[in-house]
Amino acid sequence: MSDSVPPAPTLLAATARYLEDELMPSLEGYHRFQTRIAINVLRIVERELRLGAAHDAAARERLLALLQDAPTPTPPSLALADALRDGRLDPDAPGVATHLRAALAEALAINNPRWITKDLPP
Repeated sequence: MSDSVPPAPTLLAATARYLEDELMPSLEGYHRFQTRIAINVLRIVERELRLGAAHDAAARERLLALLQDAPTPTPPSLALADALRDGRLDPDAPGVATHLRAALAEALAINNPRWITKDLPP
């Protein structure tokens, strides 16, 4: 990518800001609603590009530590579900709840970061 073109997350954030600050005030009804949806989508994609890889890596590390298995072709999140379902891993085992809380916080950081400020149960 050329050095003169800003990174995709920057372009997405600038587009969302333009739509919200410049275009939204001139819209009403259906078009205002659809523009709000577009702004939300742009912001979710921007956060996914910015945070997704780090969240995926952290989740993979937590899951591999929990499962204590060599990596398999199965994605770790599916391997966790399989291990819980077939009884190889107790849902109350140390680390399971911690992983699930972290995974939820990571997902919310991308999909709706305002919810992260709410207290998650221990």
